[in-house]
Amino acid sequence: MSSIIGLTISLILIVSLVIMRANYGLALIIGAIILGLSLNIQPETILKIFIESITDQMTISLMIIVSLIPILASCMRESGLIDKMIADIKTILPGRYVLAIMPAIMGALPMIGGALLSAPLIDDESNRLGLTSEDKSFINVWFRHWNFLVYPLASSLILASSLAGVNLYTLISFHIIPTLIYIMLGYILSIRRIEDEWKPEETRNLRAILTIPISLSPILLAVFLNIAGVHMAISLAVGIILTLILGRVQVKEIPKIIVEGFSWKIPFAMVGVMFFREMIDYADIFSEILPNAGVIGGNVVVLLVFMGLAIGLATAMPSLGIAIIFSIAQALIGDLDLAITSLLYSSLVFSYIISPMHLCLILTVEYYKAKLHLVYRKLIPASIISYTTFIISSIIMEAILQI
Repeated sequence: MSSIIGLTISLILIVSLVIMRANYGLALIIGAIILGLSLNIQPETILKIFIESITDQMTISLMIIVSLIPILASCMRESGLIDKMIADIKTILPGRYVLAIMPAIMGALPMIGGALLSAPLIDDESNRLGLTSEDKSFINVWFRHWNFLVYPLASSLILASSLAGVNLYTLISFHIIPTLIYIMLGYILSIRRIEDEWKPEETRNLRAILTIPISLSPILLAVFLNIAGVHMAISLAVGIILTLILGRVQVKEIPKIIVEGFSWKIPFAMVGVMFFREMIDYADIFSEILPNAGVIGGNVVVLLVFMGLAIGLATAMPSLGIAIIFSIAQALIGDLDLAITSLLYSSLVFSYIISPMHLCLILTVEYYKAKLHLVYRKLIPASIISYTTFIISSIIMEAILQI
């Protein structure tokens, strides 16, 4: 049982450090070291595990990918493609649909506190349509988080599929129907009853319909190339180059834009994730108490789901939860199938969405001067219903896989 005690101490320390706003890559590294020392693993061995984890091909690949994604977002923002797309969308759709689309677009741009980008974009339109501060807050938070579920460039989704060994696009295809329910639910709760006097024959701009795909083309090209078999890092690099060309960015401005888009914290987090994963794998923690884990796999999955929900609520950091839960899941169960991967991932995502530590939620509520408990009246039930659809999908998929 000493190994389980060591793991428990390590997890408590990691969560505590993150709650205290420590970088979660660093928190995972410290947690992995504490776990190793508690298991009497020699310091030189711990160092060896660390070196092996950061030189692993998957680690290097993930570090490059998660570095390039925000750079692509920065290039699209600074080149003016995002502003052009937003202006075009406003000319072809009613205001109430713009309320949902603006946060959804901004959700595709990975950045901490990105809710503050989308909140001002829908403020004037939502005021015109007579929405309350709480309605604005729900719309901004709900529609900007679709990307965690099906967006191929979502770092958390890429990390989960990589650690689980599940094809990214297979996982995305499995999430499509529950995500459509997620979007429809948000529409019913917030958009459907809004009255709008928008008249398409007076404001419709057909040219905008053609230019919107051009503005989105760097992302679309990156995704299509990756689906075609090109490595995600190369696909993203091509997308960045296309953005710079379409935006007619001057060569002297390129280094500045790339530097502004790069954040060392994101690839460093991948170092922590992989180090923690390798430490659990090396220590073989669960073999001493669960030698027949496969026999009680169902109970283990339930335990992992509750752990995921707790970590998601406590930290509001899906990538941290993925690093912890998926590493433990593989140690307990072995290879993770599509259904279990989706179940564990959705548990982390939906607990993150409603977490009182969720930065997007905090910033949105503060921006609109809304009351959090009133926002929760829609956000929590909507999250529970949507999460239930993911659970049902996972159960159905698990039954199919057993046939």
